[in-house]
Amino acid sequence: EGYFADLVLVDLHKDSQVKQNNLLYKCNWSPFLDKTFGSTVTHTFVNGHLVYKNGEIDTSIKGKRLGFEKTR
Repeated sequence: EGYFADLVLVDLHKDSQVKQNNLLYKCNWSPFLDKTFGSTVTHTFVNGHLVYKNGEIDTSIKGKRLGFEKTR
């Protein structure tokens, strides 16, 4: 409690293939183009809020920028 946390849910029994039409990167390319993975991301939570569910994205929720303190 009191910390920010992100969570990703994965279906280990559903294959997914990276294709140009399913890329969610802003740069619009991937080194994994046409690669098939043995699992697929189904849900993503950012700070406890659902932001991705089966291909649908909620852009109203934003993550927090990480900050680090240098300690000795």
